[in-house]
Amino acid sequence: MISKEKVISLAKEKIEELNYFLVDVKISAKNEITVLFDKGDGVIVRDCLYVSRHIEGNLDREIEDYQLTVCSPGLDKAFVVEEQYIKNIGRDVKVVTTDGDKLEGTLLEYGDVLLLETKTKQKGKKELLKQEVSIEKEKIKETKLIIKFK
Repeated sequence: MISKEKVISLAKEKIEELNYFLVDVKISAKNEITVLFDKGDGVIVRDCLYVSRHIEGNLDREIEDYQLTVCSPGLDKAFVVEEQYIKNIGRDVKVVTTDGDKLEGTLLEYGDVLLLETKTKQKGKKELLKQEVSIEKEKIKETKLIIKFK
C-alpha cells in the first residue's frame, strides 16, 4: 500500500509551490488516492493537473497500481483545516457543535475561537436581532459554507 505520508509530502511540495494549501489526503484500501487542496480565490484545473503530474512522476505504477484524484474540496464539504476558515471569513456558514447545537451566521473571525454573527427574528418586529456568538475550537464538530444562489 502506498504511504499516506509520502503522498502528503509529494502533494505539499507542488501545492505550496503554487501558493495553495493542502486540505486532506485520503487513501483507500484499493489505493484510490484523493488529494484535496485550496486557496483564497479557488482552484484552477491547470493547477490540479500540475499537482497530479508531480505526484504521478514520483510514484511507480510498476511497483504498486493506484488511482489518483486531485481537486478542490468542494463547496458542500465540511471545513477540515484552519486555512478554510480564514478563507471564508465574511461568508455565511453553518456550525454544528459537539453539544448538537446548530448555528448559522456570518463568519467574523477564526483564531482561538470562532466568532459568528447570527441574526434572529424578534417577536412582533420586522427587524432582525444581530448577535455575536463565540465558539471554542474544541466545541466545533462541523462547519460548512452556506451556498446561496442569487
